Amino acid sequence: MKTKLITNREDLIQKFEYFCKKHLRNYASKRNFDLGPPHKNVSNLSPYIKRRFVDENEILKISTKYFNIQKIEKFVQEIFWRTYWKGWLESHPWIFRDYENEKKYPEIPKRTGIKCFDHWTEELVETGYLHNHARMWYASIWIFTLNKPWKLGANFFKKHLLDWCPASNTLGWRWVAGLQTVGKYYLARAENINFYTNKRFNPKNQLNENIQTIASESFDEKVLNPVPDKFLEIKNFYNPGVVLTNNDLTINNVFAEKKIDFKSCIFTDSNNENFKSELVLNFEKKLTENIFKTINDIKLISNLNELISWVKREKIKNLIIPYETVGNNILNKKSFLYKLNEENINYNFYIRDWDRLAYPYATKGFFNFKKKIPDLLKLNEIVDIDKGL
Repeated sequence: MKTKLITNREDLIQKFEYFCKKHLRNYASKRNFDLGPPHKNVSNLSPYIKRRFVDENEILKISTKYFNIQKIEKFVQEIFWRTYWKGWLESHPWIFRDYENEKKYPEIPKRTGIKCFDHWTEELVETGYLHNHARMWYASIWIFTLNKPWKLGANFFKKHLLDWCPASNTLGWRWVAGLQTVGKYYLARAENINFYTNKRFNPKNQLNENIQTIASESFDEKVLNPVPDKFLEIKNFYNPGVVLTNNDLTINNVFAEKKIDFKSCIFTDSNNENFKSELVLNFEKKLTENIFKTINDIKLISNLNELISWVKREKIKNLIIPYETVGNNILNKKSFLYKLNEENINYNFYIRDWDRLAYPYATKGFFNFKKKIPDLLKLNEIVDIDKGL
């Protein structure tokens, strides 16, 4: 079941161009079908967008070479879903803190006799990926049929998913459980699975399809501003240093496009990644190697002390770090920031325009957020402001 993972940017963009030519036209009608690996009816871009090995602007600008934005509305919305989840969690960080209280990581589930569930377990562990519809079914069976805690299931995904995102994973599991939208849960049904797997699976009489009660919770917290009061305005800082991390592996391009001279490094810290499967770690290592090979004079740095030494050696006075959203902390740590202050090094967690513009609209439901997508497309110059959509 193992599939070859692309870890070269040129190959990835070429593959996406092919997807646009062959499959994007039918994306809306076929995207909900889990036809099994290699899932040709969806883009498979999520592991790369998660780390911004390619970014949202780049993907949408490629897709609009082939289709008017209105013709690929569903695809555009799927790109924005991850942005929405991240923005929502930024304004509700206590939700993630509550989830993080679950420190256990379950072993690979034993075979249950539910053929589809057992297949998806195997697919996830071997490939690091599940179709989005399969993730919903899997979480529902985990919670309502197998009666397992949703947080343990979320941790199982966290360990094995190539595209694990603190926001979309946590909030997705909560949504299935009936916690994200109070009173509304997602129930896996055999008939639905049979149809959307093209009759590959039909767990008739194997699932709990009659839920009487669901979990509930109560938080007395105030919704926060999802965007920092101050954000970095790109200008010609004196001797800036740009740090690439697994939160953003192409942030350097933002500064290169402005023709700003800067030093750059890639920061990888294995101490932050002890929960990840070997498959995920190897995937990230190869992505980093590709970036390292394609950028001249970039340094590979593996710990905080080494990063401090690089900053001092290069006499960097303005350190630019990718903005770290809830659950994505790599460098936003008191001990590291204290050292920067001691060395009189200015630092700024740079938030991309894509996020800065979108997050303020993500504090409520996706329906309200969706109304803002046309404006966000214009502001990000995906579509022409004068010509409209």
